[in-house]
Amino acid sequence: MLTQKQETGNEGEKWAEKFLRKKKKYKILDKNWRHKNGEIDIIAQDGKVTVFAEVRTRQKNALVSGYFSVTKKKKLALKPVLQEYIRQNNLKYFRFDIIEIAYDGEIFEIFHYENVPFF
Repeated sequence: MLTQKQETGNEGEKWAEKFLRKKKKYKILDKNWRHKNGEIDIIAQDGKVTVFAEVRTRQKNALVSGYFSVTKKKKLALKPVLQEYIRQNNLKYFRFDIIEIAYDGEIFEIFHYENVPFF
């Protein structure tokens, strides 16, 4: 059984995927791709660029935004996951995005931060 936080996070990831497919016209390559102890929420294709997207679902009045909740520690944990995917797929063009889903219990609002500094 999922916790309320997990259910909200899963719902946010569905909204983010729909946003990337329908609004941004990205092709979704994978979701919740795992390597060892890490996971990247969404992997998508934007033209020639592979996009690694971390999704953060937050209440609209949260003290820390979804963007700033992806800390150096989180990026460090994601680094081997992204490196393995890049290695396995021999990628040349890639970037890291953060998708923040802000909600108030009923309405979801999406903020897409592209090409966030990572490495």
